[in-house]
Amino acid sequence: MASSRNSFQSARPAPHLVTTMTNSNPDSASASPATRTPTAPRNASITTMPQQSTTSIEQSVKLFKVFEALRQGDTAGINKHLREDSTKLEGNTILHLAVQCAEPSVVEYVLSMGQNTLDINARDRDGNTPLHIASTLGRTSVIKLLLDQKAINESVTNFHGKTPLDLARSPEAFQLLQLARSVFIERITHRIHHLIQSADYGTLEDVLADDHVRHVVDINAPELATEPITVESGGTLLHEATRKKDTQLIQILLLNGADPFRRDRKGKLPQEITKDDHTKQILKKSPAAAAAQRGVQEKAILGTGEGQPENALSAKEAREMKGYLKKWTNYTTGYKLRWFVLEDGVLSYYKHQDDAGSACRGAINMKIASLHMDSKDKLTFEIHGKSSVKYHLKANHEVEAKRWFWSLNNAIQWSKDEAREEQKRQRQEGEALRQAAADKQSTAPSAADSSTLAATVSDRRTSIAHTADGETLYGDEPTRLHRHRTFETDGERDFEDEDDDYADDDSSHEVKPINKDAFNITAQSAKLQLDLLASVSNSLQQEKTNNPTIPLGHPDVEYALASYDTAVGNLRGLLIDLLRISKDHDAYWQHRLDREAHIRKLWEESMARVAAEQEELENRIGESEDKRKRTKRALRDALEGQVSGTASRAHSRRGTTATQSSKLAAAVADISVAEDGTAVTGPPSPSLSRRQTLADLTNHDVSDDDSDMDEQFFDAVDAGEVEVVGQMPITSTPQTNLQAEKAAPVEDSTSTAIQKSYKGYEDPVRSKLPLDADNRPKVSLWGILKNMIGKDMTKMTLPVTFNEPTSLLYRVVEDMQYTELLDIAAERSDSAERMVYVAGFAASEYASTIGRVAKPFNPLLGETFEYVRPDKGYRFFIEQVSHHPPIGAAYAESAKWEYYGESSVKSKFYGKSFEINPLGTWFLRLKPTHGPEELYTWKKVTSSVVGIITGNPTIDNYGLMEVKNHTTGETAILDFKQRGWKASSAYLVAGKITDAKGVPKWSIGGRWNDKIYARPTPGYEDENLGTSTKSQESNQAILVWEAGPRPQGIPFNLTPFVVTLNALPQRLQPLLAPTDSRFRPDQRAMEEGRYDDASVEKNRVEEKQRARRREREAAGEHFEPRWFKPAKHPVTGEEYWHFGGEYWGIRDRVANGEASWNDAGLEEIY
Repeated sequence: MASSRNSFQSARPAPHLVTTMTNSNPDSASASPATRTPTAPRNASITTMPQQSTTSIEQSVKLFKVFEALRQGDTAGINKHLREDSTKLEGNTILHLAVQCAEPSVVEYVLSMGQNTLDINARDRDGNTPLHIASTLGRTSVIKLLLDQKAINESVTNFHGKTPLDLARSPEAFQLLQLARSVFIERITHRIHHLIQSADYGTLEDVLADDHVRHVVDINAPELATEPITVESGGTLLHEATRKKDTQLIQILLLNGADPFRRDRKGKLPQEITKDDHTKQILKKSPAAAAAQRGVQEKAILGTGEGQPENALSAKEAREMKGYLKKWTNYTTGYKLRWFVLEDGVLSYYKHQDDAGSACRGAINMKIASLHMDSKDKLTFEIHGKSSVKYHLKANHEVEAKRWFWSLNNAIQWSKDEAREEQKRQRQEGEALRQAAADKQSTAPSAADSSTLAATVSDRRTSIAHTADGETLYGDEPTRLHRHRTFETDGERDFEDEDDDYADDDSSHEVKPINKDAFNITAQSAKLQLDLLASVSNSLQQEKTNNPTIPLGHPDVEYALASYDTAVGNLRGLLIDLLRISKDHDAYWQHRLDREAHIRKLWEESMARVAAEQEELENRIGESEDKRKRTKRALRDALEGQVSGTASRAHSRRGTTATQSSKLAAAVADISVAEDGTAVTGPPSPSLSRRQTLADLTNHDVSDDDSDMDEQFFDAVDAGEVEVVGQMPITSTPQTNLQAEKAAPVEDSTSTAIQKSYKGYEDPVRSKLPLDADNRPKVSLWGILKNMIGKDMTKMTLPVTFNEPTSLLYRVVEDMQYTELLDIAAERSDSAERMVYVAGFAASEYASTIGRVAKPFNPLLGETFEYVRPDKGYRFFIEQVSHHPPIGAAYAESAKWEYYGESSVKSKFYGKSFEINPLGTWFLRLKPTHGPEELYTWKKVTSSVVGIITGNPTIDNYGLMEVKNHTTGETAILDFKQRGWKASSAYLVAGKITDAKGVPKWSIGGRWNDKIYARPTPGYEDENLGTSTKSQESNQAILVWEAGPRPQGIPFNLTPFVVTLNALPQRLQPLLAPTDSRFRPDQRAMEEGRYDDASVEKNRVEEKQRARRREREAAGEHFEPRWFKPAKHPVTGEEYWHFGGEYWGIRDRVANGEASWNDAGLEEIY
């Protein structure tokens, strides 16, 4: 009957047991040899995949028994199967099955008992070794057990060319396999070094011929070289053998894969580093050299095939290469040797090998490359890139040229295939997303079936036993291994590490789920059970087909049915285990998620409390500091008053009686003279000691530094204690009539040109917005920004409700609110006085930032804005010339000055504050009424938004600003004080104006949100001046600038000046360029309170801008600003944006009906 059983064959092949190997790597499983790679397998060794065989009832039952023994840890059953021939288990070994379904202790038992009978590197039907399967399943403990075996070969490839390292599904598994490979390479390298030094070439040849060594160790690696000169030059072992003229070693190396065309760092081949003719002949024409050349050609042309496991890296090596080639430079120098690197689908070249990675001279992407071989000269070939990029290359040998040609050809084919696959994947993802959107309304499946199944088989659930760290592998039963379904503790350790901080409050109610290894093994066991069921079913059907009269009571049939029933019961139990493990995981991670959300909420609340407490503490400290300073000031005033009173009393006693004079003489008589000639007096009187103490206090304890004096002076100005002069006295300098005559025509011509731009601005400036109140939807700013910490503000995507109805271009125009300061400066005859008003203008630029925490709209590329003020006599124009980084180039002009520069900022969100750091330089060309033109430059200071967490955002501007007069050499240093603890320190600015020699001329200071004062220097700082002079100078200040009124009730906290910017009168509309910000639809909708429309329009115009950018990139074009051109400043040498004035010329012609903006070459950006 046994013979009849063996003859029972299945009509169709049974499903492969190792389902995870075919399902876990779909790319490998689904790819066919014809479509996986453009390279063909080498002719030397082609490994064919075994054909699937049919399965008998006996084999199916045998598989089932092995499976059950492994799952249950039955040592008797395991030993029985180890003693039998286990090679007929459907193309598997017992070790393959153990790795898939058994606990680590069972796998270790199988390895220990099968040391002499098991092939640890045996392959299944897909060419997978047990290590492949363990790597795919991510079983780190099993991988450790396998790597500890002496005969293990971790470099074996399966029939899809994959090593266990390639199939690693977890970082832990990858690190274990990578470490094992590194240790093996290091050990073999040391052994090769020892064998070469001892000249044991017989053993060396055996080592190099070993499959494991050939798979892992690169015989052409520079690390194998032993001599210092070869190591220094970056040569290979073949270079070293050639240098030593060791012909025996040369032939061994050539026969074992050494590359005779591999160059060192100096670009030399092995044959070029020796002058010995015999050695050269061996390298060129010996049988070993011929074999090496054939191997190089086959490897370059054919690569590695689908089923070829010789080298795990060959498929990648077939499209990657490094080495020296001669590159055509020009007709003068001809070909030059260059280091080329073909890697990751890009061919790059460098002047020297040492420059690789740091000084690339050019590169061509293989996706767009084409390759051309010279039919006449087999040493030369060309590779063409995009546009006119072309490399003419030449090799030293025909084999080397072919090798490069085929590597480039493979790289080009692979890159284009990858590009097509990527497009296909993107289309599939898009279809999947659309399908998911279509199925969004479908209802979730009911869990009734699962609960019914759980209730039906609840009695079949098994408890999970946990094994202690010191527990032995074997239990009390002599024939059964102790079962513990936690399997490994690696996964649990990760959970425990994460939960250490919260163990106290969660340990009482949180149940740790079974680790991921348990889930994987249980799922794998369920798959194997299904395979066994299918195998038994197929065998029974085939038996019925072959023998229709066989009764159900036949022993073979009964045996198969019993196995089938057992397998069904086990499968049901496994499904229950999977369901429970899944529920445990879901519950655990839901608890973790809820807890993290709770912790985050607590953290946010704590941060808000800390920020509020910090502000309160800073306010208290500021109040204490103010009180301390007032006390010091009062004490100093009292001490100075007492000293003054003492002096007056002494003066009144000068005409006293002779009695008083005699008392004084008596006091002088009491003074004795010491031996060294110094005067020695008696004990000081109490009044004299008290005065001395007060003097010490006056000189030390209550003295103030310059910053305190600045603050006190300007506080005194604010308090009305110091006389304030509204304007500087006129100190005109006589000028010649010739100078006045020269200046007048220039001013007149400029005024005439500016007056032409007044058309369209005849109406009065706007005084209110269409909105009466800011009724934007209230959204927590911190709730949005907390996820954007560390990001660039210009790249943040915020809801439109956080915007104000202005453009970032308007923020630059706001500098022009106080241009009358520049007009006053032009009228002053003294250059230091002009600097006072220019510095005041630079400081006034920040007054409008108070309360302005809303975000302006980011300008679109090419967006422009013009602004003309006939009442103030200037015109302004700005264009967005760059989007990343955002840069706006601006130019303003008046009859008395020109103001230009770029608005370029670097911004970042740090959690508690926004930081906005301006980068551009601003230029002012002043045209004084009396004197030559002067050039001033400065950079703006840092702006910060603080108080975000507490919901009370506030603007702060701080840093040093240097205003420099490049014509006279004078400099103004303004120190914008950062907001500190003291309430009085907010908005403070103080500084000095010095001449070209660094001598202070003026002191300037105040508050940048209110008033700026100045006074001549030397003043209180000059210690050489008398008290009367100090008092006289310090009691007078000049009001340089005062902020305009800020009426309450303007929406978005805008200033009256900003309200005028976005106005669009009927007479102005047809004269504006179509790119003007006033036409921007989202900004206009925001100003009118149509917030939903503003959001829609904002998204539309931004998408339109992205589409234009993609079109330019596809056409190989770059954006060129229309009105500004980059240039180098003739005075400072800095890069800046030059405005040619063409805009105003076209606008004047448009206003006169002589031209149209449609002919100006402007993009349609809205």
